[in-house]
Amino acid sequence: MKKKCVIVGAGAYGQVYTRYLSEDYVVAGFFDSDPSLQSKKINGYPVLGNVDQIHNYMAQNPDTSIFVPLGDNERRVELLSDFDTRGYSIPSFIHKSVFIEHDIIYGKAVYILPHTNIMPFTTIGDYCMISMGVNIAHHVNIHQGCFFSQGSNIGASMQIYDQAYCGIGCTVMTGVKSLGTESLIGAGSVVIRDVPDRAIVVGNPAKILKIRN
Repeated sequence: MKKKCVIVGAGAYGQVYTRYLSEDYVVAGFFDSDPSLQSKKINGYPVLGNVDQIHNYMAQNPDTSIFVPLGDNERRVELLSDFDTRGYSIPSFIHKSVFIEHDIIYGKAVYILPHTNIMPFTTIGDYCMISMGVNIAHHVNIHQGCFFSQGSNIGASMQIYDQAYCGIGCTVMTGVKSLGTESLIGAGSVVIRDVPDRAIVVGNPAKILKIRN
């Protein structure tokens, strides 16, 4: 018998995850704080309430798993950390088409979408989200709460610190040693040098656009 799950966030990513998760779970519906979505159905799945109401739901359905496929790193980490502290089930999801070596170490609530390739000796921290068609080379240490958009390419032997965000189709070349905490790599950018904390970098080769406060 399939286990039941709910999805936090009824936006585009949440809707995509209903397709993938339905292979292994009974998707009960969404929780979303957008007032316009309350009591509606999205692609046949009901919006069960706002995010604050999930605790009442879990009290009545303690065996339900929660998935939080939000692109907002800070919010995803905040919610999953809270759910973990409360003892809720927050499993990882790795699509069956993902090529991931048996020795890869990954943490809690890691989500990896189809046709991604991850080479040996890589570690993936808690609450990371990896979209489809991402390529991650060997000896990469990915810290907590990072996000990799569709088609991003990550070279070998680097540190990717907490809540770094790699945009669609970006390339981080081997030789780069680190992407800083909360750094953002623009879509299509080619990174050839280390990126400091909270920097937004864009272009080919990527240059710092600004440092966020």
